[in-house]
Amino acid sequence: MPKAWQEISRFGRKTVASGLTSSRFGNISLCQGETIFITRTGSMLDELDRTQVVEVDLRCPSDQDKEASSEISVHRAIYQSTTAKAIIHTHSPFAVALSLLELDVVEPLDSEGSIFLGAMPIVEGLFGTDELAKALCSGLQSHKACIARGHGVFAPGITLSEAYALACMAEHSAQVRYLVTARFPQRPESEC
Repeated sequence: MPKAWQEISRFGRKTVASGLTSSRFGNISLCQGETIFITRTGSMLDELDRTQVVEVDLRCPSDQDKEASSEISVHRAIYQSTTAKAIIHTHSPFAVALSLLELDVVEPLDSEGSIFLGAMPIVEGLFGTDELAKALCSGLQSHKACIARGHGVFAPGITLSEAYALACMAEHSAQVRYLVTARFPQRPESEC
């Protein structure tokens, strides 16, 4: 069985190769027991090694949090309030773009997104803040993924494979919606 850092490294490479984020953007974590394994702040997701994954406590912030991604408080809150054991946070371009164009939610138009992903709430809050953590925890109670406005997708899962699949679906559905709405913008009701 691969070690936590090896699994995180594998999905870091996949996340960048898939175009879900640029190398230095986003973060990935796994929760095992009372320990969170999370990418180090400033790490390149497609070049992760053992030194680029930090172990922090699930329950209590500590000095190790300073080494971890700036989103550690958000990951910790999601683990404490959901059944997730893995989280992938991407800065997916189409999801970020739609979070700046849509008001409250991104509704997939594609059949797979509609069936397997569902609506993605757009939540508010600066990265790494309690405000963002609370908004995401609330949204993830009834949705499979959320988009932080102007920041990106948070996709939790029981495994990194599940989180990755959700992150991929989120970006695919966002891209389809963006392209369709760019081609067929809604007409004002007065023209209907």
